[in-house]
Amino acid sequence: MRNSALGYINGFAVTPPGRYYDKGYRELFAEVALKALEAAGNPDIKAIYVASALSELTGEQLAIGNVLRDYAGLRNIPSIRIENGDGSGGFAIMTALNHLASAGNGCMLVVGVDKPHEVISLKQNKYASYLLDSDYEAYFGATPVALAAIMAKQYMKSYEYKYEDLATWAIKMHERGARNPYAYFKRVAKLKDVLDSELVADPLRLYDVSPFVDGAAALVLCSKPNPNDLAIGVINYGFGASNSYFASRNDYTVLSSVVEAAKAVGPLENFNGVVSVHDTYSIFGVLALEALGLCKRGSALRLLNEGYFDQGGRVMVNLDGGLKAVGNSMGASGVYQMVGVVMQLRGDKPFNGLNAESAMVEDMVGVDQESVVFTLRVVK
Repeated sequence: MRNSALGYINGFAVTPPGRYYDKGYRELFAEVALKALEAAGNPDIKAIYVASALSELTGEQLAIGNVLRDYAGLRNIPSIRIENGDGSGGFAIMTALNHLASAGNGCMLVVGVDKPHEVISLKQNKYASYLLDSDYEAYFGATPVALAAIMAKQYMKSYEYKYEDLATWAIKMHERGARNPYAYFKRVAKLKDVLDSELVADPLRLYDVSPFVDGAAALVLCSKPNPNDLAIGVINYGFGASNSYFASRNDYTVLSSVVEAAKAVGPLENFNGVVSVHDTYSIFGVLALEALGLCKRGSALRLLNEGYFDQGGRVMVNLDGGLKAVGNSMGASGVYQMVGVVMQLRGDKPFNGLNAESAMVEDMVGVDQESVVFTLRVVK
């Protein structure tokens, strides 16, 4: 059984997401990279994969992998930067797994790091619009949250939901984040808080939007498990794409790239375990559950309100609070997601007593441009 995984997660580390005005890309990278390597037993590393969406925009640094590895004392190890917007983390993990398969043995270091708070919020939102087509969408004022709002409005109209139904996503994510020491938002939210919050793009309000955070997360992926620790393996992955141009899509209530990624992984309707979805906006979390095949189209909000996706159920979703509570660290967010489910499978605090053996992670680029889906399992 121990050879059934594409790779094993033998070490990991994260910085608590926040606003790090006293630390740069180098310091955040070194902090998590060295901790992850130590947790894995300091194995020889064949390559370093750096997931970063903003390094040249907020850090004024190209070829950042070379600078980061040198600062951390990891000299002479090849580094590759993966940039695929806010999906950079997931695609960096996928690329590292491919390298691991090609090499046949050894270990890879994957580090996601980004610092949105190096610039003011006006620039943060401008840079987020670069996730869209700059010539035909962003130039004319389109933003990711505006397109997400269109998707939310069509979904609610098509399946006869009220905004109060959608607000449940934010309420549950805040509730879970309040128990997670690695969450950015650790405060419980009530329905009144959500309804009274600022309207960002009708019908989405401030509580529907994940906050930008600085942060770094690291994983050590190896061909063999650490014999002194619980063996958690990445069993499979799949990735898919949708039409880049939003107006060319036929149905705004489906995340087509997630559907294609899920198909590549295999049938998931009988999945049992923990799930992490890339909820940049609350509607993305809802639509991801349906696109993954975890529930029927149009049913995710009803099941969410009934508690179907809560802890103790067959499918437990975003137990760490998701991007809504943990925060949106852009290129690092997918690595944070992977670390989150690894902690849940290990039963690390605050997930002790969970006893889950399988996990799934969905990471998405922008507004359904591309997605990657991973399945993980405790390998015995």
